[in-house]
Amino acid sequence: MKRLVLLLVGSFLLAGCGFAAEPQPANAAALVAAYGDIPKGVVMEGTAAGIEPLTSVTYDKDKNIFTINEKFTYKNPLTRKEFGQLLKALTEDDLIGVTLMQGKVRTYGKLGITSSLVDYMASTDKVLGGIVYGLDFLLEGVKLPGGYKPQKAEDRKIPVVAFSNFHQYVFEKRGTEYVRAACTLDVTLIPLSEKKASNGGHMPDEAKLKDYVMEEADKANLAHLRDHQSEYFNMPEFSKSVLVGEATAFGRWVRDSKIDTEVLLKSIK
Repeated sequence: MKRLVLLLVGSFLLAGCGFAAEPQPANAAALVAAYGDIPKGVVMEGTAAGIEPLTSVTYDKDKNIFTINEKFTYKNPLTRKEFGQLLKALTEDDLIGVTLMQGKVRTYGKLGITSSLVDYMASTDKVLGGIVYGLDFLLEGVKLPGGYKPQKAEDRKIPVVAFSNFHQYVFEKRGTEYVRAACTLDVTLIPLSEKKASNGGHMPDEAKLKDYVMEEADKANLAHLRDHQSEYFNMPEFSKSVLVGEATAFGRWVRDSKIDTEVLLKSIK
């Protein structure tokens, strides 16, 4: 698993967690090493925390529920088909995410471009782009919390790309059931270089990153995301991606355990 240290421009957490106001040093080079470029999109990182070591797991198709270590249950947040696609992709490549290139969706990892999971993440990426950059055409038909109208930075001094990362999924036991207790969305603005990656993607400008100061419009938009986080996460454009991130964290936890993932995949089909 790749562990990335990023400039935390805004961290939005679910279920009783706080907002990380203090920035950390950016490591754009680690992003490029992991993804081949700077993802201008939404990615799912990290594994499940808070679940006991796995010795066995079974799946009930009728109830769409996993049984962990023969005594605890976990309800699949996705459909059976979607989780099967996700777990299979994770066995082939650790990356899960999307980016928009010239208006077209491109995936990171092995999820098929026609998967509904890709649609969920692309929808979130589109709305986040509209919010962060103040682009009205990306928000057509979307009602933001409080009727908010995102600000647009005029005469932007430094071109930036927004990298959005769902991670830090924490689970807890409630009786005999494991449920998601928290997760984090980090939205990171990274100065862009004029040069492109070999795949045509964006590359960071390391020199500008050192002295980067966020535009006031960007600050206001991210502050609204932070201050109305629960309302944003309840929007359909966000809620589906939250569930994809949850299932990804659980899937990585299963994949990295000592059980035979292929046997579990067969039971899901």
